[in-house]
Amino acid sequence: MQVSVEKTGELERRMTVQVPSEDIDSKVAGRLNQLRREVRLKGFRPGKVPMNVVQQRYGKQVRDEVLSEVMQTSLEQAIGEQDLRVAGVTRLEPSPKGDQAGFEFTAMLEVFPEIPELDVSDLAIEKPVAEITAEDVDDMINTLREQRREWHDAERAAEAGDRVRLAYVAELDGERIPDTGHHELAPTLGNLETFPTLAEALEGVSKGDEKSLELTFPENYRHESLAGKTAKVELSIKAVETSSLPEVDDEFAKAFGIDGGIEKLRADVERNLNRELKAAINTKTKTAVIEGLLETFGEIELPPSSVTQEARQMQAQVQSQDQNQGTPPPLDAFRDAAERRLRLGLLFGEFARQNNISIDASRVQGKLDEIAETYENPAQIVEIYRADERLMDQLENIVLEEQVVDAILAKAKVSDKTVGFKELMEQQ
Repeated sequence: MQVSVEKTGELERRMTVQVPSEDIDSKVAGRLNQLRREVRLKGFRPGKVPMNVVQQRYGKQVRDEVLSEVMQTSLEQAIGEQDLRVAGVTRLEPSPKGDQAGFEFTAMLEVFPEIPELDVSDLAIEKPVAEITAEDVDDMINTLREQRREWHDAERAAEAGDRVRLAYVAELDGERIPDTGHHELAPTLGNLETFPTLAEALEGVSKGDEKSLELTFPENYRHESLAGKTAKVELSIKAVETSSLPEVDDEFAKAFGIDGGIEKLRADVERNLNRELKAAINTKTKTAVIEGLLETFGEIELPPSSVTQEARQMQAQVQSQDQNQGTPPPLDAFRDAAERRLRLGLLFGEFARQNNISIDASRVQGKLDEIAETYENPAQIVEIYRADERLMDQLENIVLEEQVVDAILAKAKVSDKTVGFKELMEQQ
């Protein structure tokens, strides 16, 4: 096999491959001989069809199939021999120059750009530093208490902190909303900053009260026909409810499946918060590394076919997630994000290559254990991952990215920034 490569553009190559005729003829003969043993033709016993008959009937079809297969396999072999980093094949076709000496074809290729040495020693990375405090644990315990808040009839007029259950019908531009029946709400007094006209209307109401008034609905109101509009409304108060929070004691802990009492619950909460904190620090730091890499080395020309392919994948992913949302955004809406993802992938991959970074099996196992620990049956989760090649590939890619980030941090100029847990989580 003879191969020649011509540079036709910054990221374009024309590859010409010539395969000896005897290789083609040998494959065709073998395929025809196989057909001769298998084909069933009227007037001939099975396996006894003359070769000239098989050649006449199937020769062209078999040769075309062989040539198509040879182009694919020879192209893959030639790309490997030439050590090309191919992004895509934009055209593959037989060459009219082929003769009895050999079969020739040409392939138009797009290749990934050559990336120079990635010196990250001047990269300035700010890394957040935080720790979980007793106050953070208390805040989470209070959040858990809120989840167990119990409501019951107040049997009095509404006060701040009460929940008012109501039904309403609105009239807007002569149209009744809803067409039939009524809408229901259960707002808590004191939490209606975005709905001030309703907050004012519910002051001091009691069960059974009815009101006719105009309400201005919030811009983000859940019923789109009323969002941002002022409408005439008929209100009917169904209940005024007050609430109580559970005591933070061993019974409270047991409600969350914790048998070791409140101290065990606090320990579990602290461990979960530390897990969240670690993930948030890693995410924030990785984002800083990514932005630094793209700002410093991001001027990379990309193969158009790769950008289009990446954009199509992103479009398909959005469409699969929002099957009921109608027509997905056009392909061009994904191109900027596709280019960013491709550039980042190239930079991460090249940094790994230049620094001889390969996937650390022990880190993969550690990451798998970390994921499994969050489930009720960790051993089962480990088995599920180990049995699914796709899941393991995803896990290995995550670990490799973490290894690259760690290697960059080891070489870059890293400064610590002390932040509180709440502040860090609000930045996510």
